[in-house]
Amino acid sequence: MKLKYGIASPSTITRMLCGIDEELALYAFMEWAGEIVDSKNTHLAIDGKALCGATEKTKGETPPMLLNVVETVRGLILAQLPVDSKTNEITVIPELLKLLDISGSIVTIDAVGTQTAIMKQIHEQGGHFVLTVKKNQPEAYEEIHTFMDKLEAEDIKRKKGETLDSGMREFLEKYEEISRMEKNRDRNEYRACQICKDASNLTKSQKEWSHVQSIGRIKQVRIPSEKDSQGNDVTPSKEEFLKKGSRRVPAPSAEEGCGKDVQCTALISDLILTAEELGSIKRMHWSIENRLHHVLDDTFREDRSPAKKSRNNLSLIRKYAYNILRLAMYETGLANIMTEMMDCFCDNAALRERYVFQGIASLY
Repeated sequence: MKLKYGIASPSTITRMLCGIDEELALYAFMEWAGEIVDSKNTHLAIDGKALCGATEKTKGETPPMLLNVVETVRGLILAQLPVDSKTNEITVIPELLKLLDISGSIVTIDAVGTQTAIMKQIHEQGGHFVLTVKKNQPEAYEEIHTFMDKLEAEDIKRKKGETLDSGMREFLEKYEEISRMEKNRDRNEYRACQICKDASNLTKSQKEWSHVQSIGRIKQVRIPSEKDSQGNDVTPSKEEFLKKGSRRVPAPSAEEGCGKDVQCTALISDLILTAEELGSIKRMHWSIENRLHHVLDDTFREDRSPAKKSRNNLSLIRKYAYNILRLAMYETGLANIMTEMMDCFCDNAALRERYVFQGIASLY
């Protein structure tokens, strides 16, 4: 491209983006993404992300938020909607769902989306849900964990051949649990996924959550790897870690938030799922942090952007670039790290022409 006066300055680009209708820009993005990947019969993850750099410099102002929809199979972004400072994600999620055809898809949302009206809307649009229950719904949270604790204890008794509680026998027949251990980066991760394919014992399922069919729980323990002075692995076992901690983590913390040593998450779904399926769905939702949020902040420096009036359109531009790079990673196999794929585009004119100017073929 011949630019007589050189590349436009950031302020010029900002003024241009401010003049573009945000709603029409979003529809253009969604049409482009929709021609590449379908939002039906897949897994859609909805999650919010703050634009910290765009926070107004006045006392008490909170960072503006964007709700993103990600098709987790290929990691592509399908849509975004801003969350107005005078409202919250609960009111924006229904509007975002209306923009999508979610027929046959599984929708996952964090605890903020665990609302009766949202469940009903997903069901009416022909979709399914796997939602998180946290302490913002204390009665349901406590009831699910108490129930799963009883089932876990009864399952241990069953394996030992001991007498079972007659009241739990019916539910125990529909209970399943799997455990996994894997080494991830510099830590050992233990995950146990439990599910009961019968939610009739849950008070809310009898009243408000009529679509809920399964309740589950995922317990995760992260143990940082340790080596002695000779280089031998001295990482404690899960049992030792939970009792005594380790040299790197003297007292393991157990909270709901990301990055904690011990996590215990309650889940509900309108599907009859296996423990393997539930664990896979939840893990794909968790991957948004690494595959999307971290990349936007670290690679595209979204968190440092001071743009305010143009922030939503600028975020769409980043998502165009993100999707193109993610598609190229998926199809070419030239790189599996976003920054490496960016280098490939810088060095390869044929790659730029194929993905930016020739149009991208549909994946369905």
